[in-house]
Amino acid sequence: MIWKKVIANLILLCLTIATAYGQIGGLRAFSFLETPNHARIAGLGTVNVSSNAGDVNMTWQNPALLNSDMNGQISFSLNPYFADIYNSQITYAHDFDRLGIVSFGLIYAHYGQFEGFDKTGGKTENFSASDYAFQVSHSREDGVFRYGASLKFVASQVSGFNQSALLTDLGGVFVHPEEELSFGLVIKNLGFYTSKYVVEDRSLPFDVQLGGTFKPQFMPFRFSLSVNRLYQYDLSYFDQSLNSDDDNVVFNDVRNNPPSTFDKIFQHITIGSEVILGKNVNLRAGYNHLIRQSLKAEQVGGAGGFTFGVYLETKKFNLAYSNAIYQAGGFAHFITLGTNLKEFVKKKKS
Repeated sequence: MIWKKVIANLILLCLTIATAYGQIGGLRAFSFLETPNHARIAGLGTVNVSSNAGDVNMTWQNPALLNSDMNGQISFSLNPYFADIYNSQITYAHDFDRLGIVSFGLIYAHYGQFEGFDKTGGKTENFSASDYAFQVSHSREDGVFRYGASLKFVASQVSGFNQSALLTDLGGVFVHPEEELSFGLVIKNLGFYTSKYVVEDRSLPFDVQLGGTFKPQFMPFRFSLSVNRLYQYDLSYFDQSLNSDDDNVVFNDVRNNPPSTFDKIFQHITIGSEVILGKNVNLRAGYNHLIRQSLKAEQVGGAGGFTFGVYLETKKFNLAYSNAIYQAGGFAHFITLGTNLKEFVKKKKS
């Protein structure tokens, strides 16, 4: 009951502070927390808070998805991006006798090497940039409801300069007792800076996400519908200055037209699906309209915003691969390898 009151109060808080957050796009610090960090979430469209399929990595999306069946699960993900940028993650869950199920996770994002120059254009030493986040999550069950919380310490460094923050995620999940149906709600990245860059004035990557996942009883499909940024209606970017009356300048890019009501609504929605070919093989696909509209190249449609993936499982290990298409010619790959350490402990004992 305490958890219910806490979440209800936080939802009210989110609604009252909504106006404090402006347009997206470079205005939020620690943006690596908003990118997909493992193959499952990437394959389902990059946003999902309700998939209750027993994947320990999903605790990064909603801590309430953590359950006792994940005891002993460990998973490692590697996500190579563009230009020597990569993102890696490791997550482990353990069921403690008195405390219950707890998961531990670490994300490390590295952005490669950069050439350094002083104010006059003179070359200085090369430098690097990176981000990381350490997370501890815990959940408890109350009938058909499960409640969870995550505590995260996040930090960034650029050329020896550092900033950090302490954040928390609060989530809840409803799991139908008979049908394969679940709903999830999460309030993400509530917290405060513990240190800042000298010129830092960006807000933290606060978010409120809601979603549902359903598998029809006699169909080999699982469908998910997720909604993010519930506190902010218009996520689109529209720069009126890009329009021109000059006859020599022709703009055919849809981004130079005011976004429609459909676009404003649909940019909040992510669709995910899974084709369950058997106990050990799943195919995944998703669509994120916000990614498609935000990164669409001029006069080029392509398959931006679509994601695809495959999941394979053996007796000891599971392997997942996903591909997220951000724009024409721009792909991101996600590889996740997982196992359950209890399997090896049992083998050793026997």
